Amino acid sequence: MADINLQLQQIAREDEERHTKEQAQKLGLPYINLVGYPFAPDVMALVPANIANQYRIVAYLRAGDLIRLATHEPQNPELKNIIAQLQAANKARIEISYCSETSIRYALDSYRLLLPETKEAKVEVTEEKEAGFEQEIATLEGLKEKISQVSTSELLDVLFAGAIKLDASDIHLEPGEQNFRIRYRIDGVLEEIAQLPMSAFHNLLSRIKFLAKLKLDVTHPQDGRFEIKVLATDVDIRVATLPTSYGEAVGMRLLPKNKKFLKLDNLGFPEDVLKMIREAMAKPQGMIINTGPTGSGKTTTLYAILQELNQPGKKIITLEDPIEYRVAGIEQIQIDAENKTGFLDALKGSLRQDPDILMIGEIRDQETARIALQAAMTGHLVLTTLHTNNAPAALARLTDIGVEPYLLAGSINLIIGQRLVRTIHQECGGKGCPACRNTGFKGRIAIVEAIAPGPEIEKLIRQKAALRDFEETAHKLGMRTMYEDGMDKVAKGLTTKEEVERVTKE
Repeated sequence: MADINLQLQQIAREDEERHTKEQAQKLGLPYINLVGYPFAPDVMALVPANIANQYRIVAYLRAGDLIRLATHEPQNPELKNIIAQLQAANKARIEISYCSETSIRYALDSYRLLLPETKEAKVEVTEEKEAGFEQEIATLEGLKEKISQVSTSELLDVLFAGAIKLDASDIHLEPGEQNFRIRYRIDGVLEEIAQLPMSAFHNLLSRIKFLAKLKLDVTHPQDGRFEIKVLATDVDIRVATLPTSYGEAVGMRLLPKNKKFLKLDNLGFPEDVLKMIREAMAKPQGMIINTGPTGSGKTTTLYAILQELNQPGKKIITLEDPIEYRVAGIEQIQIDAENKTGFLDALKGSLRQDPDILMIGEIRDQETARIALQAAMTGHLVLTTLHTNNAPAALARLTDIGVEPYLLAGSINLIIGQRLVRTIHQECGGKGCPACRNTGFKGRIAIVEAIAPGPEIEKLIRQKAALRDFEETAHKLGMRTMYEDGMDKVAKGLTTKEEVERVTKE
């Protein structure tokens, strides 16, 4: 009986493939039988898993700039758009083959077996291209000229090489009615690099979304990541897309893997603040909070503190989103949606590991704040950040989100507020030259304020005082503001009054 069933199944399969071949001829498409096909993982990976499963298409062959895809549903009206985007993303032309329903099921099963965990996409710029880039994009003017000359397929490589060469932290692609704008964030300030026709934007967008494993066929906000290697630098790229009236704007944060984090003594902090930080670090428990907006150098400061605390006999755990620097001897946990690890769950799990020192990338809600403060009261030194305008505002902010006064009073060792200001380019005296892109500035330095809560501040905490009360008391106790620290640096010729006012105005 088993033999008869097997024979019937074989006959049915032969009939299915015969009918499929006939249908392929009617459609004018090549026919392919994928059952038993020797799939190559690198070829299958040309189509992201979510696209392969959603549209039931599989890449089975690549020859030069030709990629062959197989599908059982070639007349799917959405397929044309997906193919166009895959062509742009892979810089190749795509041809469709027709296969049976059994074939596509077999292929998708093979996909899951061969690629159980799809690795992050990685862009590598060839040494030949890099040799040309080194000379051609040495200056901002050279980069702008190069961008205007390259093909659409090379544009992304040039953008990354230029960003690394100019030490940009972010790349922004902003679509308009006829052109799209490319801007770099350099030393905290956005600078326009080029404006190109929108015809080039769509291919560029498709390639970025493909590399970041974003859905190609949707336009709602998405986040993703991939890696590049350019100019001998390995870089994590964090991608965020946002729909606008003219298309999807793209923001890319660049995180070089080999970037050395600064020592505490090299951040530009005044001596009295350095003393306060080291006194707070020396305590076996309590919390150190660093405040400021995005891009104010908070994480760099916390890493500088961790570098000094990272000694044999200390267990240090960090919870980060993203992990900006890799540090030997420290257990670093990546917080993101991809691995389904939230701050709260990771925080609870980390405390069960009994760390001496815990760094929480950011306090975002009441429960995270409560657990972190309880840890700070029970034998752990906790480092974290808050998005507030100044140091005293951290106390008002924690009170506002519902943290009980008894948790705040006595548990906070130090609160730091900081900003980054551009430093005057010493080689040209701030006049502007090619090396500083004619801005007169090169590099950045921190301006800072700090407060170690004592009895007076703790009294305000118990009273749930207003922000103004915290600020006035901090000033009476001798806290020098970021603005005052900035003006000291102006007097020393390190920056300008305009820079200090730019970053400290609320």
